[in-house]
Formats: sequence, C-alpha cells, structure tokens
Amino acid sequence: MKNFQIQLAYPWLLLLIIPAIVLTLLPYLKLSKRHRRTRNRVISVVLHACIMVLAICTLAGMTFTYQVPNKENEIILLVDVSDSEEDVQARRDEFVELVLQQSAYDGYKVGLVTFGYNQVYAAKLTYDVDEVYEKYLSAELPDTTATNIASALSYTKTLFKNKQSAKIVLITDGKETDDDASTVIRSIAAQGIKVDVAEISERFTECDVQISAVEMPEYHMKQGTEYTASVTVQTNQNASITLNVYDNGELCSTMSKDLKKNTTNKLPATLLFAGDGLREITFKLSIDGEDKIFENNLYYAYYYLENFNNVLILEREAGESTILKSILEENEEFEVDCFVINDVTAPVPTDLTALCQYDSVILNNISNADMKEVNGGVGATYNGKNIPFAELLEIYVGECGGGLFTVGGNKEIVNESGKTETVANAYNRADLYKTVYQSMLPVEAVNYTPPLGVMFILDKSGSMTTEIPTGGTRLDWARRGMESAIMGAMKQRDYVGIMSFDSYENAILQLTPRTYEAKIEYALNKLKDKESGGGTVLSDALFHAAQALTAQEDIDKRHIVVVSDGDIADIDECVAQAQALYNDRGITITIVAIEPNDDKRENLEEITNAAGGPEAGSNVIFDDGQSLDLKMQQDLNTPALKEMEKETFNPIINDSLSTLVKELTRLEGNDKKLAISLDGFYGVKARATADVILTGNHEVPIYAQWKYGEGRVGSFMSDLSGYYSKDFVVSTDGRQFIKNVVNNLMPTKNIRPNDISISLKSDNYTNTMNVYASIDTKNGEYLKGMIYDAQGNLIADMGAVSGAEARFSDCYITTSLNAENNYSRCTFVFKKSGVYRIVLTKYDKQNAPVATFETYNTFSYSEEYDAYLPTEESALVYTEKLTELAENGNGSMIENLENPWEIFEGFIIEFKKSFDPRFLFMIIAITLFLLDIAVRKFKFKWPHELIREYKAKKEEKKNG
Repeated sequence: MKNFQIQLAYPWLLLLIIPAIVLTLLPYLKLSKRHRRTRNRVISVVLHACIMVLAICTLAGMTFTYQVPNKENEIILLVDVSDSEEDVQARRDEFVELVLQQSAYDGYKVGLVTFGYNQVYAAKLTYDVDEVYEKYLSAELPDTTATNIASALSYTKTLFKNKQSAKIVLITDGKETDDDASTVIRSIAAQGIKVDVAEISERFTECDVQISAVEMPEYHMKQGTEYTASVTVQTNQNASITLNVYDNGELCSTMSKDLKKNTTNKLPATLLFAGDGLREITFKLSIDGEDKIFENNLYYAYYYLENFNNVLILEREAGESTILKSILEENEEFEVDCFVINDVTAPVPTDLTALCQYDSVILNNISNADMKEVNGGVGATYNGKNIPFAELLEIYVGECGGGLFTVGGNKEIVNESGKTETVANAYNRADLYKTVYQSMLPVEAVNYTPPLGVMFILDKSGSMTTEIPTGGTRLDWARRGMESAIMGAMKQRDYVGIMSFDSYENAILQLTPRTYEAKIEYALNKLKDKESGGGTVLSDALFHAAQALTAQEDIDKRHIVVVSDGDIADIDECVAQAQALYNDRGITITIVAIEPNDDKRENLEEITNAAGGPEAGSNVIFDDGQSLDLKMQQDLNTPALKEMEKETFNPIINDSLSTLVKELTRLEGNDKKLAISLDGFYGVKARATADVILTGNHEVPIYAQWKYGEGRVGSFMSDLSGYYSKDFVVSTDGRQFIKNVVNNLMPTKNIRPNDISISLKSDNYTNTMNVYASIDTKNGEYLKGMIYDAQGNLIADMGAVSGAEARFSDCYITTSLNAENNYSRCTFVFKKSGVYRIVLTKYDKQNAPVATFETYNTFSYSEEYDAYLPTEESALVYTEKLTELAENGNGSMIENLENPWEIFEGFIIEFKKSFDPRFLFMIIAITLFLLDIAVRKFKFKWPHELIREYKAKKEEKKNG
C-alpha cells in the first residue's frame, strides 16, 4: 500500500474540535484537584475527548485513499526463432531483454514462448522476471525450419489466467510459411487479449543461389523423347552453376552456366524419361563458390508417364478423314474411331462417360453448324439434361482434361448467281462468332485479307483548285475521298502512303502501317496547305510509288490510287510504265477522275488496262464528288485486292524449341522454314496467350495451341484431306507433324470417370485434401487413404491422426480421413523433400475395392529457405501485414524498438482504493460513550493494580 491520503468532504467542520475540547476540559478543570485526579474522572475526560473528535471527523466527511499494485497483469513474449531470424538474432535478443527489464518495475507477470513451425513454452508466467531471460536462452528450440504465426498465437492465448488484462508481444520478421495469422487474430482479440507486434527483420544480403520454381511441360510426354522444362534460378552474386536433372535417381541431363549478380534466370533443362509410370524428377544445383543456404538448391517435380492413344475423329462427310486416320494408325501408334457427325445410323458418343473413353477428339472440317446436327439435332446429354454438343466438348476439355484438335476444310455452296463455289467451312467467321466452340479455340476466325500496300498519288496541278458544282474544289473532294478509303476500307495489317504530283512528284507520307492513324491524319491535313500549280506529269510519280511499294516486303498485294481531274499530260509514258509495273511487280493501278471531261475516259482506261484491267483490280472511277467516298472504298474492297489467292508456301517455324518440329527437316538454306509445303490456309487471328508453332507468310497462324482449363486445344489452319495439303499428307515430315500434334494434345492424366475426386491445397508443410466421393457408410462402405513415397514405400495411413511422437517425423496426419467426417477431408504434413503418391480406395461392405484414385504431390524445401524474401518490396508487404495484425489484435505496431513504451501502455498498474471510516467512527464513538457511563457508574481497577494486589495476597499467605 502506498500514497495513503486523508480526504475531507467538509474540512471547515474540523474547527469544531476547538470548542469541543474546551467544553470537555472546562468542567473538568473546575473540579478541585482532589476530585479531578481520580482514575474515573481522568478516563471519562479522555473518552469524552475521543467521542468529540470521532463525531466531528464523521461530520466533516473523512475518508481514507491509498493505492495497491495490480497483480493480474500478464505479458507473454511470443518470439520467432525460425531460421529466417538467424541473421537478426542479436537484435531480437536485445529487444527481448529490454522488454523484460522494463516489465520488472511494475509487477507484471511475464512469460515467454518461442516458435517456428511449432512452439516451446520457454518460461512460464512468473513475477520473477529476471529468470525469464535465462530460461529463454537455455530453452529447447522448436522446429525452426518453418514459421507458423497463426498456430503460435492460438497456442499462446491458452496460457493466460487473466485474459482481460493479458497481452501477447509478437516478435517476428513477418514471414509466414504455414497458415495465416489474420484468420485467428480477431478471435484472440475477442477474448480480451491484446497483441502488440515488434518487427525485427533484415534483408538477406549474404551470397546465395537458389532454385525458385520449375515449370514442367503442360502437355502429354512419352518415353524416349527429349522435352524441356523451365527452371527459375535466382542469385544475388555472380555465380557459375551446374544444373543436374535426375529421372528416378538416374542422371538424364546436365548443364552449366555463368549467372550475373541480382538476376532471375529461366534455364532450359532437358528431360528424357527412361521408363514409364511415376517419374520422380530432381533438379539439383551445384555452385562453384560461396552459397549461404543449401536447402534451396534441390527441387522436385513429377510426371506420370502413361500411354494415351484412344482417338475419336468426327468428320463432316464420309471418307473425308481417310488420310488422317491412316496417318494415326501407322505402326499402331493410335487407336482410332471415326464417325460422320450427322450420321444417325452410327451416332457419335453424346454423353460425358462415353466421350471420356477417348483421350483426344479430332474435329476434321467440323463447323459449329455441323455440331448442331449431332444426334439428329437433339445434341448431347449431361447430368440428365440435353445440351449442345459443343458444350459437352467444352466440359470434356475444360473440366475432364481431354485433348481437342481442330482441322480446317471446305464445303460447296450454290451462290446467288446459281453457281457452285467452294468456301471455308471449319474456320468460318460468321459460323463461329460468339459461340462456345470459338471460345475453346486458340485462334479467332476472321475474314482474312492478305496485307495490302496502297500508295495514293494526288494531282496538285492548278486545275484541281477549280470549284465544281457540287461545292468545294476538286482538291477538297480528293482529300475527303482518300480519307474515306483509308479509314473505311483498309485493314489494320495494311500499309498506306501519300504522294502528290504536278510537274514534279512530292512525298507526303512514306509507306506507313494503317495502325498509325494520327500520322496518317496529319499527312491528310497537310494536303490542305500545299500550294497547287504546274502541269500534270504522272509517269515519274508512278515509278517512285512503285519503288516504295516494292521495298515493303511484308505485304501481299500492291496497289496505286491516282486522284486527279483526268487531264494527264504524259499518257503514253504512263501506259508503258503501268504495263511494266504490272508485268514485273504485280502492281495494279486505279485512277479516280473528279468531274473529268468524258473524252478523257479512253486515255485513262488505256493506263489501267495496261496494269491488268478490272480483273486484276485496276479500274477507272469517274465521279462529280457526290459518291466519291463510296466508290473509292469499293475499289479497295474489290475481290481482286482482298481475296486470298491459292499459293504454295513452306510453313515458317515460330517456336523452334517445340517438340512438334524439333526433328522435322528444314528447307535448304532457311532453318526457319519446313521442307514440307501447303497450298493454302484459312485465315485466323491467334489469341494473345496461344502458342503459335507454325505460321504462313505475313505471320498468319498455321498451327496454334493453348491450355484450356484442364485440357489442351490445337488448331490446324489447313485441311488434311488433300485440298491444300496434297503434298503435306504424303510426306514423312508432314505425317510425323500430325502425329506429334495429336500426341502433344493428349491428357496428362487419366480422364476416365471416377467415383472419387479430390482438391488438394499445399501450404508449405501443411496439405489440406478435400475428398468428393459417394460413401454409403450405413451399408458398410468406407474409404481408405495411404501415402507412399516415389519408390512405393508406405509413409502414412490417412485413417488415423498420428501420435505425438510422429510429429517429429517427415510425414504425419493431423486430421484423419474417417467416418466421423464422412471421409470428406484430411490434413497432413510433408517435411521431407520428395514426391509423394496418395492413393484413395473405396471399399464395399465385403471389403472389396470398388474404386481407386491416385494423385501426386511434391515438396522441395520450406519457404523458410527462400532467400529472396523479404526483398525491399516484400518487406513493405510484411510490415503492412504485421501492422494490420496489430490493429486487428487491438494492439500496437511497436515503432521504436529501443523504447517500446507501447507494450505497457493501457495496462492498469495500480488499483486506487478508498475507505469510508464514518460508520466505524460512529460505532467507536457509541462504544466509548457506553464505556464512559460504565466507568463513571462502576469502580474498577487497572490490570497492574490487580496484579499487585494478587502478589500481595500471595505473599501474605506465604508469611501467614
């Protein structure tokens, strides 16, 4: 007790003590000395005085106040001692010692818990703060290979006895490898426990090289073929490394490379499988020089090598897939079934179970409209409902993981003139636009036009400034017509240039991509400012325009548009020039004459006829300005300029590392082109995320593929029935390419329907598995789960929680797979690097297995050994997360680690007590009053008198 104080409600009443004493002493003093000094009289006066004082203190409202220390305050320091804290151990220990020293002064009860993946109660709550630090330094360490802040907080909250006056001081770098502290912090705060956070971290600066990730090929692989994985290696120093790749423990490839400081490198690693089944793939890094952390030099992946070869071909017309089927059935590589898509006598598989018996589906010249005819137009069935066949295919690919290969083709139609013509069927834009089928493809069907280069030559002679009856000058209408043709008829892949001529030609805009709209618009506006004058000499302008068009290699067709009044001075020279340009370079010419004299038509037609005439796309346009815009647009949209011409080409290799083309023969003298050829293609646009393996001229996709959900889809933009591909399908390389494609699109796992499916989430050491299976436990059905290593050794039985002794092993079960949770979930821990095989088996009541499901998981190294966290950016993320943690824990983020006053703020150190003695005073006063009456009424002796009298009698008796 301290700070004792006496407080008075009415202190001025204490003045009554003076008259009270006077009134007490005055009668006493008036007595003679003989009567005054008697025992009873003296005691009575004293009692009167005491009664008076007590009564006056009661009237004055006297109370007593004082303070007593609070013995219920409890603080537990929760200290992160995981391996990532090793570099800041000294700073951390200094902070712990400082907090303990400061807490010793105010009577706190202090404890200390250390944690990594698990926790150790290093020092139990005690008032003897001095011994806490010694226990902290000498305590057994927890598992330091990981950091689980959530588990540590949950454990620590159970240690308090007085939760309303309790606080956890979390001391950490903020790096979590398992669980998430934000999921438990609010429940802790709801119990009244506050959480302060002290961030003690340091960016990793020591020399280290690590494997951060491995990207395995996402397609089907087979034994004996080389594939490439991408290995991400990070380094904070200049380092010479060697990367070894092992297949089931056997070295299959090695590579060496010099890495530069502070770089992230994606290194290609060759995979070559020596057998089938489960392949444990190990990537091991060796460093020539210093390496701080060795745990992050090893990385595991896996692949289950299985032969998938069941193929379903759907064709539009019977016999259309004869060549394709023969290619796939060579050497019995694939087992192929072929159906005509609209043949109701031999219906195609239209339910998911039947479709999943095939590993891959090939749509050979099948359009979206063709798929609507499946099953006589009824479509497919799924979960008891009729759905379009295209939607069933989407489920087959996206959810089940099946492969889909689409091949182009044609169909014959009767046009408006009654003639039969051949048009594209499979990749028809109008047919595919905004359909489920289109959404699955790695390409988007477009109305393809070959890239066109157009050079506009504007007549700037004096006659072009003449006003015409429709309003404005010929020059004004010419500029408007050119703008309309460029913006309205030319495509994004086209090129445009602008020249002017009178007596001499002038370059206004060099040949420029149509996408540069601002530049084109600027050039058109410049035409308003040019002064007009001089004659109309065209031949030199034609020659220079042709030179510019010829120099542009990535265009397919070249065209010149001359805009004039038709009064051209050098007709003969222009005719000769036009004929030479057309014959030698294929350049066509259109002449636009604005309000010309009719007698000029024959001369102008002589020029355009020399350039191939209307059939080639060379025309003469006569107009008075009113319909010039439309006519100039129609000229650039003429089929001669827009339609693709059938021509033979060698596919260009866009991805030289792809296994699809690795072993195929290249064209002599050009390693980027295949030796095999195609005679045409169907124009499409590749999607942004698609892998384009082959292209045609002008980067037109010929074969592209992508991952769609769980499966893969590939599209070949030519046919395989001999229309465009007569040489391709008979060549060895062409046939091999098709086999490579089909194999590449195969699933990476078995897609046959299974009664058991799972979702598996890995959080560093911790793995959470949710099981989806129909288990009739009432009829004795049950599920068993086993975990094996890659060599087939049993690691753990998922049916029971592992005992306490197993928590220190490499693999153990924390939530069992049993009837209590209806075999729906299991959590387990992997702490040893490697590949794990998880097998779930469903049994009936006779203990006979009725369904089996296998999956695989890998663990390489704990995130604790990711040396590149925290970086400067991620350190900020950690700080923000810890600040949020402190806020949600109703605590503080400790800013000053040298003076952590926030920890002790808010605690009640002492309780202020008060005591009202007035009732006691009144009782004492009444007692004294009664005693006064007794004293005056009765005679009594003092104890010493009684003793003296007793001794005297005893002595008298002795002498008597």
